[in-house]
Amino acid sequence: MPILPARSVTLSSPVQLTLPLSTDEPPTRLVRHRWARRYILRVLDDGSLKVTLPRWGSKRAALQFVEANRAWIDEQRSRRPQRPRMAAAEHEALRRRAAAELPPQLLTLAAQLGIAVERVSIRNQRARWGSCSSRGGITLNWRLALVPDFVREYVMLHELMHRREMNHSPRFWRLVAAVCPRLIEARRWLRGEGQQLFQETR
Repeated sequence: MPILPARSVTLSSPVQLTLPLSTDEPPTRLVRHRWARRYILRVLDDGSLKVTLPRWGSKRAALQFVEANRAWIDEQRSRRPQRPRMAAAEHEALRRRAAAELPPQLLTLAAQLGIAVERVSIRNQRARWGSCSSRGGITLNWRLALVPDFVREYVMLHELMHRREMNHSPRFWRLVAAVCPRLIEARRWLRGEGQQLFQETR
């Protein structure tokens, strides 16, 4: 699974740019992410564009960013093979496998760390890998059955540490780092190949 290049720019002054109006142009999707620190542009399998905006970003600047990188976009589209999305039958089989395999793995980690978990749910979350409720329930994305072991373990440990700290404070990240030596590597994988996996299994 390739890691797609990401480009970012600082727009120091407004530039008048117009997006192509042709109906043949694949769509551009703008997604605001509160943790993003820059504009990130990706060319997806179907040729469409995904632009991640930082919390302070604007739609106008994002579209300018797209136009400023038009040559790069065209190059990526020309290089990238079209890959079919996962068939429905395969999708369902993987979800059943995830439901059977992921909860025991998480509960084993919880027992090793002395953390109580009320229940484990497997869901088809569209953008999140997992979540933890204040009542002790943990939800995992079924796509974790497809990621490398060290990435899956990071996501599970991340959610388990929320049983001790229900936020993303510096203390929380210290707790995660203490139990997950490949923390940085796993987060890098999720930002790159993990985003591609979401696209392929929609």
